[in-house]
Amino acid sequence: MDDGVTGLKGRRVLVTGAGGFIGRGLVMALAAAGAEVTALGRTRHSGAALAGVAVRMVRGDMSDPAAMADAVRGQEVIFNLAYDFRASAQANLAGLDCLLKAAEGAGCGRIVHTSSIVVYDDWPGGALTEASPMDRPGGSPYRRAKIAMEKRLMAGALPVAILQPTIVWGPGSSLWTDGFAEALLAGAVVLPEPEGLCQGVFVDDVVQALMRAAVLPDLGHERFIINGPAPFAWSALVGGYRAILGRGDVRMRPAADLAPAVSHAEAESDAPEAGPSAAARVSALGRRLLGRERFEALVRAVKRRVARGGEMRPDAHLYELMVARGACPPDAARARLDYAPAYDLVGGLEATADHLRGLRQ
Repeated sequence: MDDGVTGLKGRRVLVTGAGGFIGRGLVMALAAAGAEVTALGRTRHSGAALAGVAVRMVRGDMSDPAAMADAVRGQEVIFNLAYDFRASAQANLAGLDCLLKAAEGAGCGRIVHTSSIVVYDDWPGGALTEASPMDRPGGSPYRRAKIAMEKRLMAGALPVAILQPTIVWGPGSSLWTDGFAEALLAGAVVLPEPEGLCQGVFVDDVVQALMRAAVLPDLGHERFIINGPAPFAWSALVGGYRAILGRGDVRMRPAADLAPAVSHAEAESDAPEAGPSAAARVSALGRRLLGRERFEALVRAVKRRVARGGEMRPDAHLYELMVARGACPPDAARARLDYAPAYDLVGGLEATADHLRGLRQ
């Protein structure tokens, strides 16, 4: 990926969450730019996806002060992409606190943190900017954790760029790409009609924004919405996947027939922090024993056999997204970071085609 970002050659950088969907692409782009990359992973399998990349792998848990002190030592930029969905929100917050304390103690240059567009009160139907409110009470534990993380970073001593991506799609996106692809391979995806607009940003554009934030010369404590060049219809995205796969159906149904009895906002309002479920604990164990890619391939194969001939209908969360027609242009990122999203829907589908064909086998 040539994103035009300069100024990273020889810079010492740490990436947490390096084995994740966005993290893998970021590490490869940083290494290609000549940065001296340290990647933090929790398990012995964390480095498998980065085999052959010029990177120093470090194993450790973000809640371990000694491990964090070792990981941040001498680092000029810390990219914090880590969020463990199999752990509680409180555990994720504790990990950030530990990382932040170590980074401030070591005098690191800056933190580039990946948050989410879900922090805003009016997502997904409103017209959003970085000045939009994010103080609505309740919401999912994930949303509340992301808001708390932003507040702690904005109040910290180090310069920080907080990136707030919209719907990140592309090769390896477990929900927005692989999830739809598996549903098509097993049967069909059902979409509401009239449909809304997908505020999608391709993964390589998120990587570009992260790298640009790393070299912004006068960074203070700033937030940046990260979105693609323009929103697109959900049917165009899922239909694009179907055209590449050559299998499955995209079916439109009246939105009123698909509307959930309880809205997503009502369902998650003041949702308690219940900790990881049994399924999440099994997932964590499987990933530790088999590695992320092998475990997820096994899960996909099982799901496909179980769901053969079925339909994927939107749950309350997906329904809310699929009928929304909000707006969240990345104007601040364009102005401050010189961010220029390069992947529209057509370009993103072309870049995802080989990955989708691999899922078909």
